[in-house]
Amino acid sequence: MIKLYEGTRQIPHKTFVFSGGEVQVRIEEVGYYYPASSVRIEAHIVKSDDFFELALLVDAIRRTFGYTTLIDLVMPYLPYARQDRAMTTGESLALKVFCDLINGLKFRTVEVWDVHSDVALALLDRVVNKPVEQIIQPEVLGDCILVAPDAGSLKKVSKVAQMFGRRMVRADKTRSVKDGSITGTVVYSESVGYSDFLIVDDICDGGRTFIELAKELRKLTTGKINLYVTHGIFSKGFVELNTVIDNIYCAVPFPGTRCNSLNVIGGGSW
Repeated sequence: MIKLYEGTRQIPHKTFVFSGGEVQVRIEEVGYYYPASSVRIEAHIVKSDDFFELALLVDAIRRTFGYTTLIDLVMPYLPYARQDRAMTTGESLALKVFCDLINGLKFRTVEVWDVHSDVALALLDRVVNKPVEQIIQPEVLGDCILVAPDAGSLKKVSKVAQMFGRRMVRADKTRSVKDGSITGTVVYSESVGYSDFLIVDDICDGGRTFIELAKELRKLTTGKINLYVTHGIFSKGFVELNTVIDNIYCAVPFPGTRCNSLNVIGGGSW
């Protein structure tokens, strides 16, 4: 889903697909907005056609409003950020390819939210990363003990804990080298009585990490076990998550994500 704004006013554009599969974009009500010295695109890119719509919209903006028009991109979820290195011989480095494509559109700024890998910040031109401590809401934190689910999340969750004055515990997981499945989870904490836990991470895909972690956390508390993620893919749905997680909070759920147990916070609903 892609939206175009001049200030607070949304500029409508139409996207359609030709019978041969080609995407096309047309800005509507051009005369009402012309000229525009700067515009903002808000984009949630989850498939290849979304990127091509973005690229075509940038071209349409410059052809319509002038090639000096400044364009800012707000792209909360950065595709391919989880593939920030080539793991095997013959494999592409997807994150670099995608960032090169974004750089080629020459935005004035590119804003991402709680980006998965710092490698992306080195690869993107004029990038601004909105960190998790600026996204998560105090009412989500409550009086919970924060949980960093693995070593990769430790630095981010530590910043949230410091900013809001919350306790924090760390967890770790091990994976099978054959298929990547989780083979073990450990939480570095003693029993916390009736205190609530809040797991904090950037992405929930299938949710297995959080399901296995919640099972271990349940051994340490009679309170609630909650989950916050900035980006919610939820590719496996919510049935199993709901059996071990009391409340799920998400800033940017993927388009079409619906569940009564999902609490959307931070203005990121698409």
